[in-house]
Amino acid sequence: MSIYETTFIINPQTDDDSIDREVRSISDLITSNGGKIVHEDRMGTRRLAYPIKGLTQGYYTSVIFEGVGQILPVLDRHFKLGEAFIRHLTIRYEGDIRVSAEAQKPEVRTEKKEEKEEKVAPAEAKAVTTDETKPAEAESESGSVEEPREEQTPELVEDKGSPEPEERVSPEEEEL
Repeated sequence: MSIYETTFIINPQTDDDSIDREVRSISDLITSNGGKIVHEDRMGTRRLAYPIKGLTQGYYTSVIFEGVGQILPVLDRHFKLGEAFIRHLTIRYEGDIRVSAEAQKPEVRTEKKEEKEEKVAPAEAKAVTTDETKPAEAESESGSVEEPREEQTPELVEDKGSPEPEERVSPEEEEL
């Protein structure tokens, strides 16, 4: 079984019950054909990048599922026949499902943690600047310590092999 992600846009002018029914129909279609829903993300109504069928907004939903390849044509046919679907795209999912699920969780912070981080941040910044100003000592393969090298400016080397560009004379200057 492979892991797929299908993302589809539903016409937002339909009522909430119809939108929920369409999303459930996709989930039911996947499970009835031997698939397993891994993650469902209802992103809600968003503005479209460009007008589609005269609409400027759409209800976005993304479903990650496990299934066999035979489910893809059935899913595509369902999207094409359903009038509520504006656009759809199904791809093979190549990411880590656990990472994407953790990224979806909102970060919870308290005021005490924020205050603590503000107090720690200037000290860390100071430590970083002092570490960068110290000269770095590097050990060579023989075990001896090398002194840090001073930066050298590149010297200009005259290229004697290339011919000098010829000066061009305009037709007006030739007459003079």
